[in-house]
Amino acid sequence: MSCRPGATQPFAWCGIAMRIPAAWETGVLGAGYALLEYRYRPVMELKTAVIRGHFSLPRHLKQLARMGRNKGVPSLQPMPIPPEWPAFPPDAQVGAFSWQGPRVGGQGLVHFCRNRRRATLIQFYDHGEGVSCSAALVLKTFRDHGPDADPSLAVYDIRATLPKRFTLRQFQFEAGRFSLRFDHSGEGVTLLRWSPADVMLAGCGGDLKRLAGKMGLLPPAAAMEAYRYVEDAVEWQWRVKDLRRGLRALWRRSAPDSLNALRIWHRSRANRILAVRVEGLADQATFERICRSYGIVQKEEALPFQE
Repeated sequence: MSCRPGATQPFAWCGIAMRIPAAWETGVLGAGYALLEYRYRPVMELKTAVIRGHFSLPRHLKQLARMGRNKGVPSLQPMPIPPEWPAFPPDAQVGAFSWQGPRVGGQGLVHFCRNRRRATLIQFYDHGEGVSCSAALVLKTFRDHGPDADPSLAVYDIRATLPKRFTLRQFQFEAGRFSLRFDHSGEGVTLLRWSPADVMLAGCGGDLKRLAGKMGLLPPAAAMEAYRYVEDAVEWQWRVKDLRRGLRALWRRSAPDSLNALRIWHRSRANRILAVRVEGLADQATFERICRSYGIVQKEEALPFQE
């Protein structure tokens, strides 16, 4: 990768966020884990977790070296932080390392935030082209906490911003279908994404209402007729009290009980269908913010690296 600034895209997963080259792709995601690829080869690996007890950076680096030897990578060694890497905040402990295997090597770091008690391992793979430039550019944008305005989720081709109180509980990435479930103290948010949209809509006569029913997204009590259009989306709302009183109260905003809703829309340019479903949400405004933040990352909309 060149040292010159180029097109980037956001990447955010499990409390970690950064900007990565637009050519990089999400390869594998797991609980606190991500592998990014470029031309089907790994370029960056990330592991992160909240530490409950004592954390020792030197001991952790020694443990990494021992694990490397067990995997046939005997040359994993601590190294000084490269001068081109950014300065890290004072509440962080950072240790850098390099490694070399039979066919691939790399550089990486262990980052521990004392305030958040979060430890993060990031390593950049070197397939013979060098990693210093791309590592420095990515690490300049690294954060393990930040303002709500930043995307709290940006993987594959989707991005969204949720209130900090929500925690990712379940996720599933299958060919043609993504599903991510967040919750907090009785509140639930599910983000869904399907593709190719044209094929799915063709099977439902181009009707998003029929598609929502076909996907089993609506509860039996919310009749298909109780919908409204919000710009280019179709939306249903239902409340516990409303379901007892009947459909005539579905759109009352003054009801004191929590919000249950589904909004589904079609992004024809990206050939994707997106949906947000919430249960027990505290207020309408939060639902609106989540829906408006949820979208498709377009490569041509990427921003340049800041030097």
